[in-house]
Amino acid sequence: MALETVTLGGGRFWDLEAVFQQIRGVKSVQSGYAGGHTDGPTYEAVCGGDTGHAEVVRVCFDTDVLSYDQLLDVFFRVHQPMNTTSIDSRLASPHRSAIFYHSVEQKKLAQDVVKTLASVSGCKLTTEIKAATLFFPAEAEHQNFYRNHREDAYCREFILPKIIMSREAFKKRLAA
Repeated sequence: MALETVTLGGGRFWDLEAVFQQIRGVKSVQSGYAGGHTDGPTYEAVCGGDTGHAEVVRVCFDTDVLSYDQLLDVFFRVHQPMNTTSIDSRLASPHRSAIFYHSVEQKKLAQDVVKTLASVSGCKLTTEIKAATLFFPAEAEHQNFYRNHREDAYCREFILPKIIMSREAFKKRLAA
């Protein structure tokens, strides 16, 4: 087993956490905060925009089962990395699109994937690609949110469709 870690931000961490927990080869997913300028951020402070942190998930995965590019494929399918507002406001958002790489290889592949997606879509992607920074785990009530609140309206309306979308994408990819 060859384990690798990546830290990703793309909307609310609850969404990404739930999607990645469903994927074979993912060993652990933890919601948290990264990329900001304050120590010990809280959910309220991060959402208030004063910390500079993004809501992220730290994903540990087995590269013998799931490749980094497959993981990024899922990541880009389940969140909106296109520039829908100004780049400055998107990059300041706690719900911004971000890849915090943990190796030079991850950085290069992330840059290649973003460049390809931008070329194919004709849109500017606002995904920030930065070296992994300190990771601050989110509070206990934010961990395993979907598993603990499946019947919650937010989970049914926003998270479940992303889980279904990611499963369908993997089925198509494996069939090709």
